Amino acid sequence: MVVELRVTLRSTQDELKKMEAENAAVKERLVASETKVGALERGLVASETKVGALERGLVASETKVEALEKVNEAQETELTAVKNEMIKLISENAAQQTELTNVKTEVMNLINANAAQDTRLSASETEVEDLKVENAAQEAELTAVKTRLAATETEVENLGKMTERSKVAFSAGLTNGHIQAGNTALNLVFTKVITNVGQAYSSITGFFTAPVRGVYYFRFTVMDINSSGWLGTSMLKNGKQVMHMSEHENDATRIHVSSGVTLQLEVGDAVNMQLPAGNRVFEDTNRSTFTGFLLFAL
Repeated sequence: MVVELRVTLRSTQDELKKMEAENAAVKERLVASETKVGALERGLVASETKVGALERGLVASETKVEALEKVNEAQETELTAVKNEMIKLISENAAQQTELTNVKTEVMNLINANAAQDTRLSASETEVEDLKVENAAQEAELTAVKTRLAATETEVENLGKMTERSKVAFSAGLTNGHIQAGNTALNLVFTKVITNVGQAYSSITGFFTAPVRGVYYFRFTVMDINSSGWLGTSMLKNGKQVMHMSEHENDATRIHVSSGVTLQLEVGDAVNMQLPAGNRVFEDTNRSTFTGFLLFAL
């Protein structure tokens, strides 16, 4: 538009020159035709007015062009900045694309590794389950073994106790001197303990108490000196007589009564010797003894 205005301006200037030339001619012809000159003058004024308007328009156009040029320069600066920013963003985007590709690759590697781990984990879980089953079986077996072991230990302990209790044997002699029964039978207490394995015989009461169920053998021997009457003795089990032996001599220097018996006893059964009423025994060096021992437990 500025170029067109300049062309128009030049054209106008040329026209003005031409008009001036014509004006000169007109001036020459002015005398002849004042009317025509007046018209030309009016045309000239109008042209000048038009030229002024054109000049003012040209100035405005130039001002507008300058403003547009400034805007264009600003826009070009901004466009350059935008281009630089775009280049920077493109570079960053390329870097991000590369990083994204690397991340995708790493993610795929992680997925593959995770899949492998899942496979191993499944295998491990299966193995753990198998181990649990095996462990449960072993625990059950161990519990059964422990139960059998406890039963065996109990049995061994009981056998040990029974073995200890099965070690039963005793021998004891009477107190030195004569022992005389009056009008009633007298319990014989063999106070001089020779042997008392298992402590089943009491030298205080004269009773043997069976510690275990079993078969026992008992034997006794009693004697008297300078006797002219009866020498006898009885063996009792739980207060009931199971055996009696007696001898009668007149003016005998020594007289002996001896015998033995096998008895089946329950735990707690008691065996003792008794001197019948009117009988007498003598003791000095274990001539009168009471002996018993366990043959075997039942």
